[in-house]
Amino acid sequence: MNPAGRQFELKELTGGEDFDLATFHIEAPFTQADFYADWQRGLGREVKKYIINNINETTKESEIVAYFQMIKYPLLLGKSYFYIPYGPVFKNSNTKEDLLVFIKQEIKKISMAENAVFTRLDFTPVIANEILNKVFTKSPLYTYHSSFFQPRTEWFLNLEKSETELLADMHKNHRYSIRVAEKEKVNVEIVTENFKKYFETFYELMAGTAERNNFKLHPKNYYQNIFQNLSKINAHLAIAKYNEKILVIDLVIIYGGVANYVFSGSGNEERDKMPTYLALWKSILQAKALGCKYYNFGGISAENRPEKSWEGLTAFKKKWGGQEISHSDFFDLVANPFLYHLYNLRKLLKSFI
Repeated sequence: MNPAGRQFELKELTGGEDFDLATFHIEAPFTQADFYADWQRGLGREVKKYIINNINETTKESEIVAYFQMIKYPLLLGKSYFYIPYGPVFKNSNTKEDLLVFIKQEIKKISMAENAVFTRLDFTPVIANEILNKVFTKSPLYTYHSSFFQPRTEWFLNLEKSETELLADMHKNHRYSIRVAEKEKVNVEIVTENFKKYFETFYELMAGTAERNNFKLHPKNYYQNIFQNLSKINAHLAIAKYNEKILVIDLVIIYGGVANYVFSGSGNEERDKMPTYLALWKSILQAKALGCKYYNFGGISAENRPEKSWEGLTAFKKKWGGQEISHSDFFDLVANPFLYHLYNLRKLLKSFI
């Protein structure tokens, strides 16, 4: 039941509407931005976007109180599920239960109409579990691990410090590695256009990194589609070279005052010259020069989380200085309880392999 004078309205955005997520919420994640939706559509995935208006029943004035874009992923037997990466995004952090109930009702309708087994929600800003538990189904921990789901814990570096302070706050081994790369005449170029020129080298370096660190890549067209949709407004590459040979390419996405360290590919040659460290350091300085507030190193392992294979990467990220940022637990809106149970059972069995 809505409080007196408070009525909600769901509106689908189909193109041409006057809505700017970056101004709606200053800390909105890039996974809810238009260009991220374009990446997903380029991979053949359906993306649906919605705003929720709060209409004052007395004055009839309306205010946008939430926004989300949901991405459809296939399941077996022709079924599917939706995921809202780091969303819905709410205008205010003190989201009320009546708005969550409305969202549940509307997303269930969408899920049923789209033949989706469930929709996974990933709230921004974080909402307390005791509130969400009243409305949604908490996702089992063993279903968290997927290349399609965003990490629950990330590592952020505050860029509102001087270059000297940033260097002082990082681990001494990282400072040493940066100096080694500079002494060895490693050159780092920041690229903000003609991204496609570097794609094949980037993918080759990513493949080498995956083999060296024992992780799986997305299909090649996943990365290719991203490169085709990059622009100088939201991205840069940090390219480390030695004697004109490219050793490292980092891809950084900038959105909402945050520079996101999304992908890093490095080769097996000249690793003793520490090109990875200088590329990342120059990328951090580029983000700072652009006025970014934070540099987001991405997912890390954390206590009571399933990403236990990330310990080495986590230690590397933390040594740059910064702080841990925790996201909401996953919650699901279940449209088909029987198939949702089978999905979870399959995930549970795979967790033992």
